[in-house]
Amino acid sequence: MSIALPTDIAPDAARPYLIDFGGDLTPALGGAVQRLDRLGSRWGLEVTMPVLDVDEARVWVARLVQAKRSSALFPWPQAGVVGAEGAPRVNGAGQSGTSLAIDGLPAAKGVKEGWFFSIIHNGRRYIHQVASDATASAGGAVTLSIEPMLRVRPADNAVIELAAPMIDGMVQGGDLGWSVELATSVGLSFTLVERE
Repeated sequence: MSIALPTDIAPDAARPYLIDFGGDLTPALGGAVQRLDRLGSRWGLEVTMPVLDVDEARVWVARLVQAKRSSALFPWPQAGVVGAEGAPRVNGAGQSGTSLAIDGLPAAKGVKEGWFFSIIHNGRRYIHQVASDATASAGGAVTLSIEPMLRVRPADNAVIELAAPMIDGMVQGGDLGWSVELATSVGLSFTLVERE
């Protein structure tokens, strides 16, 4: 079960980064470099929190320690204002690759290149980024070009979080170097990486 980290205090900094499982094949004797994409590329998030008061720090430290054994839920930074999102859902089971059909958006809703969204599949969230602008139909349906490619085949009607995506990630690092004293004097920092 994922541990929800507090959301009442905004981080000082949140830096998303892509973990790329693909690679470039460079021939030893010249020739064209070929790109090999592999399933599994995912996102990570480095977070730096402001200095917290004692009560806030106690809760943060306790949740991070709990999340080390499972995973943590935390808001993903969204560049820009998404506005009304309706009730977006996956439109059709069995989808794979770098496109995703969704519905449930407001009529003619514009979806912007660079926006992030999370898909909830079997109780876990998966972060993806919109790769090109798209506009929903009058019925609220659109097919998005996305990166990285889908790591799971989401169920029909799986929930899409567009306005407020969330990362469901493992807390990275072998040290549990958080303390109430650290949080109240310097602030906390941690890194979350999607599990799959």
